[in-house]
Amino acid sequence: MDRKALYRKLDKLFGIPILIILALFLKRRKKLPIEIKKILVVKFAAIGDSIMMIPMLRTLRRAYPDSEITFLCSRINESIVRKTPYVNKVLVENVHDFLKNPFLFLRMIMKLRNEKYNIVIDTEQWSRISAIIIALLKYDFSVGFKTQGQYKHFMFNRVINHSREKHELETFIDLLLPLFVPVRKTDYVLEYFLDEGNYRTADKFFEENSLKGRTVITLHQGCGGTGKPREWDVKNYIQLGKRLIEYKKDIVLLITGSGDEEEKNEELERGLLEILPSGSRVINITGKYSLDDVVAIIKNVTLIVCSNTGMLHLASCVGTKTMGLHGPTNPAKWGAYSPNTVLIQSDKYCSPCLYLGHDYGCNNPTCMTHISVDDVYIHIRKALNPELFPEELRVIN
Repeated sequence: MDRKALYRKLDKLFGIPILIILALFLKRRKKLPIEIKKILVVKFAAIGDSIMMIPMLRTLRRAYPDSEITFLCSRINESIVRKTPYVNKVLVENVHDFLKNPFLFLRMIMKLRNEKYNIVIDTEQWSRISAIIIALLKYDFSVGFKTQGQYKHFMFNRVINHSREKHELETFIDLLLPLFVPVRKTDYVLEYFLDEGNYRTADKFFEENSLKGRTVITLHQGCGGTGKPREWDVKNYIQLGKRLIEYKKDIVLLITGSGDEEEKNEELERGLLEILPSGSRVINITGKYSLDDVVAIIKNVTLIVCSNTGMLHLASCVGTKTMGLHGPTNPAKWGAYSPNTVLIQSDKYCSPCLYLGHDYGCNNPTCMTHISVDDVYIHIRKALNPELFPEELRVIN
């Protein structure tokens, strides 16, 4: 059993009874304070969730422009949180380390208890450790999710029912309802924060590779260390890439991924180079640029093909057309929150099954194999040349 699976098991086994006991002895009915000077937001994972939380943080900042907003995160989502201008302070803790050294947990609690928060918002959907941490802090008013079957809500002063069907971006904003924060249509908009250096890197990359004016299609096959059931097989990406190269001479394929995905992306690159010995139309930048530089590069590509992973949401933030491949994931809940996206869903009878990110419906999900290369290829053709298809079959931007 890997560390994350062990953490989930222990979190459920011990977290539920601990929260029930704490609720019996510590919970008090509290009203929303009139003066709100300090707010704590808690989220330990993951990158995709943290991106979809940005609209909520922006709305919270608008409602409380003079309050100090502190964000308690982990190393997993730290890079996203630190870039968010709506947060004043960032505290980083790795909850998985608590399994090895419980004293780290006690030290964190003592440090956090030096502050008195007026509002605490727990944005975790299932993890009980966040609710336990909050129960031991000094605060006036707490808000969190009541998620079916997770039993983590006992300590919160107000709860929001976590919906299986509502998009997660909208669900995060719902956490502001008990605070009587007015929400506008314009609040439901993603954003990401790049600097001039990122844009310069992207411009240089396009210039050095003679990509300006060409059709650049990004293939991003990885889904992180625990997301393999959501990945489309590398052989499918190879077949898709070959057909795209044969379809139009100006198409360039850009392979992206993190440093730990180099091996699988090298396999993809080798497969594509079988028909392109010169390699001028296949570019592999896996692990060669920072995440923000990659996002700036992707902002300028024609479209990106990927499964449900953080890069899907990052591409949506910067307005790039996405071809989102969904097997176990429900696109209504976890899909790209953008009008400039195409949802390609597996037709397996039990798809989608995933709700909280790890609760797969079977031990060996095969739903991604039900997405054919033909399906993805034709959707890309429609996006590139909508005039060639009857109006009812076109991809709408």
